[in-house]
Amino acid sequence: MRQNTEPAAQQASAVTILLIVTIAIFVLQQVLNVAFPAAYGRPNQFLTDWGVFSVVNFKALKVWTVVSYAFLHDSATIMHIVGNMLGLFFIGRIIEPLLGKRAFLLLYFSGAIAGALAYLAFHFNGYGALVGASAAVFALVSFFCLLYPERPITLLLFFVLPVTVKPKWLFWGLLGYSIYALIFNELPGGRHNVAHSAHLGGFLVGVLYFRYIYSKQSPFGAAPSRPSIELPAWFKRRKKVTSQTSYRVNRPTTSRDELQKEVDRILDKINISGFGSLNPAEKSTLDQAKDILSK
Repeated sequence: MRQNTEPAAQQASAVTILLIVTIAIFVLQQVLNVAFPAAYGRPNQFLTDWGVFSVVNFKALKVWTVVSYAFLHDSATIMHIVGNMLGLFFIGRIIEPLLGKRAFLLLYFSGAIAGALAYLAFHFNGYGALVGASAAVFALVSFFCLLYPERPITLLLFFVLPVTVKPKWLFWGLLGYSIYALIFNELPGGRHNVAHSAHLGGFLVGVLYFRYIYSKQSPFGAAPSRPSIELPAWFKRRKKVTSQTSYRVNRPTTSRDELQKEVDRILDKINISGFGSLNPAEKSTLDQAKDILSK
């Protein structure tokens, strides 16, 4: 039997897989709508009946819809899926190397499930339906904002106007707006058909994951702004490298920021290929960083 010799670095990331699957399902939605339209020109109802999350589907014990709805998007506008996929791409590619593929998927799908349950809690006697990856993306966004509260990021407001803001202000802005829109728009049945309750459910998951799983500290308190460096036990027990056998790091580390960038690159490599893939110079860099960055 032929063995899989594909390098670990070439394996698809969770972000890539989610992007491909979600976009493929959106294309399938359009194909079904054109090839098999429902009566009176309405969109095809197959995916709606079996994939979207709704009170009706939940009461019919279609429990898989608490996840499947996150792969479906409003077929009437492409901006729904574009906004969600951009958020998944830009935030996900930062978070996944820190958490690893499994933990990243746990955070993503937990956000989707919490979003569905939050929507159900506010609309248990209603007949609306929920689609889109917004709740899952909101979980990623809130986690990122708590992880890097002071790191400036640039957003494209309305996909045109660049705006630079610190994540901590984005966090409070999104939280405040979502609560306001839930109370004054979604619950009264406003004309904007946006499930802010689902957004809040995903948002809460990001906060809880950061506080109780990732850092076990209060948000915006003594939370670490950088990932901690935890070396394997066997590596901690090894003898200190003497001056005769020491290695020079791959890049100059004349400042703390440059050292942090090098450490981030090495941590990404560990996440993809494992600790055994590091060369002696990279291991030496981790030794140096453990002492410097912990001060």
